[in-house]
Amino acid sequence: MKTGRLPLRVSACLTLVVLFVGLLGVPSAVAVDAPTISSFSPTSGPVGTSVTINGTNLGGATSVKFGGVAATTFSVNGAGTRVTATVPTGAVTGRITVTTPGGTATSASDFTVTTAPTITSFTPTSGPVGTSVTIHGTGFTGATSVKFGGVAATSFTVNSATQITATVPVGAVTGRISVTTAGGTGTSSASFTVESVVHDRSISIALRRHLVVRGVVTAGGFTACAANVPVRVQRRVAGVWRTIARTLTGDVGGYRVRVRDLAGRYRTVAPRVERAGDVCRRAVSRIVLNA
Repeated sequence: MKTGRLPLRVSACLTLVVLFVGLLGVPSAVAVDAPTISSFSPTSGPVGTSVTINGTNLGGATSVKFGGVAATTFSVNGAGTRVTATVPTGAVTGRITVTTPGGTATSASDFTVTTAPTITSFTPTSGPVGTSVTIHGTGFTGATSVKFGGVAATSFTVNSATQITATVPVGAVTGRISVTTAGGTGTSSASFTVESVVHDRSISIALRRHLVVRGVVTAGGFTACAANVPVRVQRRVAGVWRTIARTLTGDVGGYRVRVRDLAGRYRTVAPRVERAGDVCRRAVSRIVLNA
């Protein structure tokens, strides 16, 4: 068998084939480097959080996922080293992935999807400054703020993910209770009524074994606002203030109620009142007592 150069005719044919393929523009395979994720920030947040993902070869990204749930909004910088994505609805705690023509990159750690707390109930539903209120709900872990009518409590304890004990702060007004965590803010559907201690003990003996509790409530000098204000007489029993009688103030804000003469400390409490134009409103401003 003869070996050596191809015959001139065969060589010419091969040359023509190569030229023809080149003219058709048949592309050659181009290698695309695989993407990588080096870091992301922030590392946690609720749905809607904007997350910056750093890495390499992120250009041309076709998908960004949080815990397997695809983000509907994301963008890539021109250098392909950074992706900005929004945590999508339904996202769960898990790894972040970025997919490009070169493959899929996965973060080394999880992105934690946080949820806003919820308040389902609280007890008691009213009381003066200093009252201890137990708040029930969900997602309370890591709570950073508890507010009564927008006024922050200076003392509160997160007992569990479903319960917080907070003290009504000085300056609190009637309004909804809110709890704030890293996942957002939850607000109660009902308001907590802040009451004022109208005065200290103001008692005189009227009959044997009975006492008469009396006083006067004024609301910035507006007699109309001082009338028909509900007043509760309370007695300290085993460290707890318990209501033992109720009454309403008269036309000029005075009240008088008879109770049993039992050992213990006594006080009266009533809502705060103010005048707003021709309307009397409660639980807003301080009551001035003339006892």
